[in-house]
Amino acid sequence: MKDEYVETTPPSAALDSIANVPKDNAKTNKTTATPTLPLPQPVMQKLTEQYPGWEKPAIAAYAEARAEAQNGSAAIARGDFDGDTRQDVALQFQLGDDVVLVAALQKEDGNYVLEELNRDILFNERGKLKSLYYLFTQDGGDNIFNTATSQEIELPHDAVSVGLENSLVTYLYQNGGFEKINVQD
Repeated sequence: MKDEYVETTPPSAALDSIANVPKDNAKTNKTTATPTLPLPQPVMQKLTEQYPGWEKPAIAAYAEARAEAQNGSAAIARGDFDGDTRQDVALQFQLGDDVVLVAALQKEDGNYVLEELNRDILFNERGKLKSLYYLFTQDGGDNIFNTATSQEIELPHDAVSVGLENSLVTYLYQNGGFEKINVQD
């Protein structure tokens, strides 16, 4: 190889965004991990502290099928829900006779903060308690229609969508908390 075929630039021009990812608006990588893989250890620890006795819920077949149609998992959704370029996790779990939906927002140094999105009773199907909910990630840049205000909203970053039979709610993080947006009644 001859030097005349290689273009070089000064080192200052060659630097890329790797050194400053949290500030350069780089989108986080999507993880295609299955829900059977464990949650990050700090999330597990927070769940145990704030929700003692939590366990993985049994999910109704209908909810599983709807999640698969969305290319997701009924139990877990991953994305950058608060717009800070760190990957967050939303999940549902069983706590006694209730199903609880939370978002675990990753802050600096791998610390997570849990935000409860919804709590409901589990469905009793022939003596077995099951969740009818399914979760999936609504990508940033997507448009959703708010049925309460009849306005279309472009999502500034990823959001958590939660389905229950024919209804769909999207939880959008803004102004320090999650806003519940009815997308489909």
